[in-house]
Amino acid sequence: MYARTRAIAASGLAAALLSVGAGGAMAATTAPQPASITVKASPTTVKAGQTVRFAGHTSGIRPGASVMLQMDKSGKWIPVHVNSKVKKGDTYAFATRVHMKGTQEFRVASGQTHSPTVNVTVR
Repeated sequence: MYARTRAIAASGLAAALLSVGAGGAMAATTAPQPASITVKASPTTVKAGQTVRFAGHTSGIRPGASVMLQMDKSGKWIPVHVNSKVKKGDTYAFATRVHMKGTQEFRVASGQTHSPTVNVTVR
């Protein structure tokens, strides 16, 4: 009788250890989603000196984190010194005046994560 009780206890322990091990293996194989940022400009065609509003959503970036507007200048992304914080619903928005005539390329960045580019035409 004692041997039978030990066998049942051992098989129960083995099953518990296997289920914990399987859960750990499942957690280890689930990769976190990479962070992402979207951006839309409104309006996309303006006169020099007018204001353009940039807004979008984030994923994988915590609320309260800073996002910054960048502009492509001769192949280098430079900060435009306009920033905002990610709000509770994973959104952000800010506005800036644009002065350089021509088509300007902008993106929004937070750390190493950045949005696709958006073009604004300044006349």
